[in-house]
Amino acid sequence: MRIALTFFLLSIFNLNVSAQTEIIQLKDSVQLEMVFVEGGTFTMGSDEGKKDARPAHEVKLNDFFIGKFEFTQEQWMAVMSYNPSEIACMKCPVNDMSWEQLIDFIAKLNELTEKTFRLPTEAEWEYAAQGGNQTKGYMYSGSNNIEEVAWLKNNGNDQQHEVGLLKPNELGLYDMNGNAWELCQDWYDKKFYPRSPKDNPVNTEKSKYRVSRGASWMSGENYCLRWYRNTDHWHHKRGNGGFRLVFSIHARASRTRTDPIAPSHFE
Repeated sequence: MRIALTFFLLSIFNLNVSAQTEIIQLKDSVQLEMVFVEGGTFTMGSDEGKKDARPAHEVKLNDFFIGKFEFTQEQWMAVMSYNPSEIACMKCPVNDMSWEQLIDFIAKLNELTEKTFRLPTEAEWEYAAQGGNQTKGYMYSGSNNIEEVAWLKNNGNDQQHEVGLLKPNELGLYDMNGNAWELCQDWYDKKFYPRSPKDNPVNTEKSKYRVSRGASWMSGENYCLRWYRNTDHWHHKRGNGGFRLVFSIHARASRTRTDPIAPSHFE
């Protein structure tokens, strides 16, 4: 009886765990781990931040999955069979890719997995960075001590590092601060927040820059505040820039090469 009860409890536990993550096989032993983020309402931005982060405003998001780690060079190669990064490190974030290469990569990943991967919106990224509805209100993503969670200028030895070596945040996401800037799908507009819609906001109005979040191994800790918005050249070809991807629960896979960035579940 005790053995049966123990097995039942372990089964319940395993079901709960599997419901929160999804493992996707890419090639050979290379996998992609996605973490479920339950949607909800949160305060985005800050009245104490830079002008482009004001005002603090309420945002409501749907459920989504987000990468547990920044996309690595190994994962990119499993899909594309080449590595765009100038400095090879298979477990490190992939970087130095152009915008066109990134679009092609996401389209091929969607074909391979029959899912609809895309870049996160700014709102999704900020919500996930602060721990979603599991947030403990930390100053940074997962800690009040930045060196517990981020590779930055002061502790990064002037180089990027393998993903997942530091402490994760409340959702189990690693390197949401530091290591590599993470590209979002929003176009940058310093005046977007005052007119931002409440539900699933994303700025689709084309401008000179896109938005990236989270800071890199070249950054100071002030860039790691959850509301800090960074401008990113649209071509995104930089040695300290990377990305992680999301997919929505009910989105259909796109097999085109023209819209893999689009938030199809908002249309």
